[in-house]
Amino acid sequence: MGGEEGNGGGMTKRMWWGSGAARVAPVVVVLLMGAGAVRAAEQTCVFCEIAAGKGAAEASVVYRDERVVAFMDRAPRNPGHVLVVPREHADDALTVPPATLGHLVQVAQRIARAIGRTDLKAEGFNLISNNGKAAGQTVFHLHLHVVPRFAGESATAAAGEPRPVRPAEELAAIAAKIRAALAP
Repeated sequence: MGGEEGNGGGMTKRMWWGSGAARVAPVVVVLLMGAGAVRAAEQTCVFCEIAAGKGAAEASVVYRDERVVAFMDRAPRNPGHVLVVPREHADDALTVPPATLGHLVQVAQRIARAIGRTDLKAEGFNLISNNGKAAGQTVFHLHLHVVPRFAGESATAAAGEPRPVRPAEELAAIAAKIRAALAP
């Protein structure tokens, strides 16, 4: 049996099934204390990795400061679709500090204006945040979608609508345009 460690309001106990050569991968048991779920330390959050500057998504980052990171959605609704996330993990809008949530919206506004200055020629924007599984959230790290919109397309996007993953080079090129439009 492994040791115990604190984990943001709960305790995590690591246990292994079997003994000796038959011992298999660790299982994490999370004991909750108080309201709210505790994320197991073994889970990897893809948005935390991007916020930390790790992984291939770095080329698609359009904005970074001490509190948030904004990067291209790899399966965009439209060209220029950006995700703005807090650097510190928060599952959703109910668990993030209010000041960080406000900053997230301010950055999304700056990015939307910058996209409007590029050759993407967006005619409108959706700012969307799905909070909780029932609302369509699939990555449980708060993120605000900045989705450029164009005349003639449906004003609503179907939740869970499949979208193809775009090539990294294409996303990097659009990110470069948005970064240039954000520059003073």
